[in-house]
Amino acid sequence: MAYPITGVFLAGGQNRRFPSLKAFITVGGDTILRRSIDILTGCFDEVFISTNMPEVYFSYGRPMIGDVVDSRGPITGILSCLLCASNENVLVVACDMPFLKKEVVELVASGVGEGFDAVVPIFGGRLQPLLAVYNRTIVPRLQSMIGNNEKSLSFMLPSLHVKYVEEDIVRCKDAEGLSFVNVNTPYDLELINGVNVSRVNV
Repeated sequence: MAYPITGVFLAGGQNRRFPSLKAFITVGGDTILRRSIDILTGCFDEVFISTNMPEVYFSYGRPMIGDVVDSRGPITGILSCLLCASNENVLVVACDMPFLKKEVVELVASGVGEGFDAVVPIFGGRLQPLLAVYNRTIVPRLQSMIGNNEKSLSFMLPSLHVKYVEEDIVRCKDAEGLSFVNVNTPYDLELINGVNVSRVNV
């Protein structure tokens, strides 16, 4: 089923804690980027890669959206994609989630409804704003945050009309919450792969 939502892979920028671009980390024989793009393409007719390095992602054959303002972080990427998408809503996926499940993407996408600024799942007792839907209504709020040098999506959410996907519902699709596991450091990757990071194709 194709939802009237634009899928967005947030390719990220500077990797301060990882030695290479996290989108190209290989886990289970596939890169995070390839796996995520395949899942998003299976759910949405329009899929963007949010990046300021188009030359790196050109071969993936997807529209690439650069930051509309000189800022860093997911807020700028989300703003840029909301301004460019043909749909009112975008579902974003971070570049460091190697075990993303299509069922969870579909669950979050199905929560879109009239009047909601965002749809955000909860897992492990925590909000998961980097696997969530955002509506174009939040553009002024994002612009204000960028102007004030605010970078936390979680900080923004209380000021929005958010539909939260409760943890018990999420667990019906992903009991262990694997979709929300992220790779922030080489040590994280070692734990996931069970091998020394120096021998992993990143």
